[in-house]
Amino acid sequence: MNQIVTKIYDKKDWLARQTWIVPACFIFSCLLAVLSIVLLAFRGFGGMEPAWMLSTGADILCMAVCAMLCFSAALNSKARNADTHAFVTLLTTNAFALFLDELSWLVQGNPSLRIINLIANVLFYMIGAVLVYLFWEYIRRALKLNNKPMRIADTFVTAMLYPSLMLCLINIFYPLFFEIGADGVYRRAAQWDVSQVYLSITMTVVVIAIAFAKASLKDRLVSISFVAIPFVNQILTSSVFGLSTQYAAMTVSIVLIYGVLFADREKALSSTEMELGVATKIQSNMLPNTFPFMPDRTEFDLYASMKPAKEVGGDFYDFFMIDENRLALVIADVSGKGIPAALFMMASKILIKNTVMTGKSPGEVLYAVNNQICENNQLDMFVTVWLGILDLSNGSLITANAGHEYPIIRKPNGDFELFKSKHSFVVGGIKGIKYKETEHKLQMGTKLFIYTDGIPEAINESGVQYGCENLISALNNNKDLSPDKLIKFVEADVERFIQNQPQFDDFTMLCIHYKGTTMKELTIEAAVESIDVVNDFVADELKALGCPKKAQIQIRIAIDELFGNIAKYAYSPDVGKATVRFEVEESPLSVIITFIDNGKPFNPLEQAEPDIHLSAQERDEGGLGIFLVRKTMNLVEYEYKNGQNILRIKKNISQ
Repeated sequence: MNQIVTKIYDKKDWLARQTWIVPACFIFSCLLAVLSIVLLAFRGFGGMEPAWMLSTGADILCMAVCAMLCFSAALNSKARNADTHAFVTLLTTNAFALFLDELSWLVQGNPSLRIINLIANVLFYMIGAVLVYLFWEYIRRALKLNNKPMRIADTFVTAMLYPSLMLCLINIFYPLFFEIGADGVYRRAAQWDVSQVYLSITMTVVVIAIAFAKASLKDRLVSISFVAIPFVNQILTSSVFGLSTQYAAMTVSIVLIYGVLFADREKALSSTEMELGVATKIQSNMLPNTFPFMPDRTEFDLYASMKPAKEVGGDFYDFFMIDENRLALVIADVSGKGIPAALFMMASKILIKNTVMTGKSPGEVLYAVNNQICENNQLDMFVTVWLGILDLSNGSLITANAGHEYPIIRKPNGDFELFKSKHSFVVGGIKGIKYKETEHKLQMGTKLFIYTDGIPEAINESGVQYGCENLISALNNNKDLSPDKLIKFVEADVERFIQNQPQFDDFTMLCIHYKGTTMKELTIEAAVESIDVVNDFVADELKALGCPKKAQIQIRIAIDELFGNIAKYAYSPDVGKATVRFEVEESPLSVIITFIDNGKPFNPLEQAEPDIHLSAQERDEGGLGIFLVRKTMNLVEYEYKNGQNILRIKKNISQ
């Protein structure tokens, strides 16, 4: 809640994004300065009293200063931020007030230009009220006044602005603050003091705010110039009609506050940015970022990325081998943002990895880590974690979910969908929590996509979230991409969705494509009694792939025929060994089964195809089994190589 209030108060996100402010203010200030000089050239100083000339000259000089300062801000694009935008906005408003002041003196005493004088002075008073309000906001930003009393004061100052502007407009019809006589001369009205009420109220609020501000003495003394300089100017000029240099005085105060307060802050910011740069590098180096990960392993393809919302983030991912066959996968999201979250993230990552390496299951790991974090968690921070341990040899995946987002899974030849598993409480919340585990068998070709809530909760300019539906749709539109390309596409799709909105949360994703062991072999005695063993060996692999029942039956018939031939004829009358090799191909998903023996050379494919139109009594014996194999398999081929009979069949199981 405090973060939301602060965001509304500062308006930094909105103000910092308005890239048009600096160039627009520069152009407008230049136009005012040029126009003021042109008007003075046409009017000249003839008939003007010395005080009027002094006021006009001060106005033009200060307008030029405002234009030059806006130009300086426009040149320094790297330093453009919310503070700079507030500065140039205030400068330009002040420049407009200076222009109106000059204009009113240029038309002073000219009856034919009485209406212009009236409008110029009405706008002059209105801009003065707006300028006072902007100056108040400027002081609040400079001193970081964001406590509850200051928010109440801000509401009061803002509310008082509107009636002040309305009172200015009344002067068009009734001389409340001033009047322009028939001679075209400006004169204060009896109720002129009313025009100073808003200024007096705001000045009082500023003085109180500065007095109680938690800022250095130097910063408070500089800020009081908002009151002091115009006040001194008022004392010095109040007795001389035509000497109106209050906005010139305000220009001095604006520059002074920016030059001291914001300049010091820029130095501190530069130092902080250097420290954040180091922190960012340390954090990025802690996350595994060398891809491909273990390129010599063919059982999987893996990619991950983390794009922090700030210089450093609270999200993290991790993956590492526990032993020869087990791969640990971790993705987590720490509460909060910035440096505190980054430190908590680093500690959590180390604890999780160290505990996983002790051999504990995912649920046991989170139980142990949670207890360790809860012991010294004075800031009440927590972390959501999804932890999985994948056995690469058989696809067994054991997971534990501590309040994290559901992963998204795509089975071979299927679509991506939510992979719902048992949820448990966050890590760091309550000591002694037991974490539930879920076991799942990944089929070869399965893709698993894990992410943090920054992805579905990304918001566009209309306040609409990206959502899980868009995420799943993006994945399904690119489901055949490799993990690295898939993650890069999702990140680009989220950025396209949010457009110019700032990234509110970290974007963290991890994707693994489980390919499984691409080849498995069984060497067994070439005997009829071994056919069932071979069928069981192949059937287990087919089930893991989600092979359709019809294809399983056809493959079983083919094994009966082909291994039966080896058992009966390859070594007869002796006995020998035969090897059955099982392999998987993707796109389309297919299985290749190869039969290898060292028996007598024999190519069953050379047998003539039987005439299936004849009756069983009329047909010659043999050839029907091979005929069925050829008809049901997508590929059947034979070769004799290095003293071995090699018969290979291929079946597409994606249908």
